[in-house]
Amino acid sequence: MRWIPPRPPWTDIAVAALLGVSAVLEGLTSADVPLTPMEMAAATAIVAPIAWRRIWPLGVVTVVLLAVAATSASTHSFESGYAFFTMIVACYSVAVHARPRDAVVGAAVVATFVLIGFTIDPGRGGAGDYLFVGVLFGGAWILGHLIRRRGEETRLLRAQAAELERRRAEDAQRAVQAERARIARELHDVIAHSLSVMVVQTGVVRRRLRHDRPEDSVLLDEVEQTGRGAIGELRRLLGILRAEGEELSLAPQPGLDRLPPLLDQMRETGLTVGMTVEGEPVALPPGMDLAAYRIVQEALTNTLRHAGRGARADVAIRWNGAAVELEVRDDGAGAAPLGLGTGHGLIGMRERAVLYDGTLDAGPREGGGYRVHAVLPLSWSMP
Repeated sequence: MRWIPPRPPWTDIAVAALLGVSAVLEGLTSADVPLTPMEMAAATAIVAPIAWRRIWPLGVVTVVLLAVAATSASTHSFESGYAFFTMIVACYSVAVHARPRDAVVGAAVVATFVLIGFTIDPGRGGAGDYLFVGVLFGGAWILGHLIRRRGEETRLLRAQAAELERRRAEDAQRAVQAERARIARELHDVIAHSLSVMVVQTGVVRRRLRHDRPEDSVLLDEVEQTGRGAIGELRRLLGILRAEGEELSLAPQPGLDRLPPLLDQMRETGLTVGMTVEGEPVALPPGMDLAAYRIVQEALTNTLRHAGRGARADVAIRWNGAAVELEVRDDGAGAAPLGLGTGHGLIGMRERAVLYDGTLDAGPREGGGYRVHAVLPLSWSMP
């Protein structure tokens, strides 16, 4: 297969074209560099490699210098302004685009070329010439080197930021999974408790009907046995979600009716808590009741973590017939202890709200403090 050189970017082609235009303009306006076919051929050989300055930076600076040296005997390329600027661009390019070792080699090649050129040319080589050329070429190389280092630092910072974002996303995903597993464990307890109550009640009714209605008693016995089997399957199927050493609990999980003891516990820690209830409360399904309780509990725990002891929190429960609204506000005026919490409390509250087609909003309040507002639609529990 025939080797095809890589296509240079349009920006570098434009730079080479601009240098070519400067060569033509110099030929039209300067008597020292006449506009002849030989001069234009030399200009093309010098400026054309600049188009590949990003692809082969060390090769380009070498080719440009060799082209100037090779054509200077028959043309005025060594004295021309376009060639001088082309060499500066090549020197800058090798510093900014080449590997560090190649950049140093490129600087040595430029320095060697200048020294040889001044040695050969009897009219040059004074201290002023060395200072002038050293400042221009050295400045171009140093500028390219600094830009290269800045680019490397920027890329490193972007890579670090991307890695931190990836880890944050992974942590958030793990937190979501952990919260869902926790919710599933609690719902397992709710379901197991409800089934246990159903089985016990079914057994009581079955024994009452055993003599008067034996056929119904047989059906209830099947229901009772099915319920006991379902409890066993729940223990085996959902028991894998439990943490190591965590025991199965058939005790009922807390609901909104257990908020007063929770608020008393918070007050014992130094947090001032008040609660208001608006509207007519309705009975919630056990799972939704538990979710509402946990949202308030986690919001108060976050207040204690971040606002600290001495802060004030207000809990509002509003029943509007279509949904139950939960709002926890704090003034953020406490002395917050440092290093508490995992930062995943909002994830747990949001997962619980979404589980029952609800919404949760949380954020800072105007004037200070924090607000958590959850809405759980009552239509979710309707048959």
